[in-house]
Amino acid sequence: RLRGQIALVGSLAGLRGMPGSPAYSASKAAVRAWGQAMAIRLKAERIGVAVVLPGFVDTPMTRRNPFRMPLLMTPEHAARIIRRRLARGETRIAFPWPLVFGAWLVSVLPGFLADRILAHAPVKSDV
Repeated sequence: RLRGQIALVGSLAGLRGMPGSPAYSASKAAVRAWGQAMAIRLKAERIGVAVVLPGFVDTPMTRRNPFRMPLLMTPEHAARIIRRRLARGETRIAFPWPLVFGAWLVSVLPGFLADRILAHAPVKSDV
């Protein structure tokens, strides 16, 4: 039984560096890696660590994006998903599944192929 639980919010963008938002991708990759490492360190203390990797959530930050955001969800919908999966004790909470699959696929493709695909990704205006 857990004594406590920590949820760290990253992003699917942390699974593979996105050329349109390199600093954002790097910071989210750091959250993911740190959370995974801390989950192992804190397990003996019975403290659960979950890394949350959402797709696009409608927030003031995403509203500034000058591109279409597939499967954009409300913060309330994202919160319901996170809350439900935290209650189940999941350590990696990534959603929605079509974007999770796409991000995973690009992250495991050979570099030359992933680079070719991502060369067409949208660029944020404040990069």
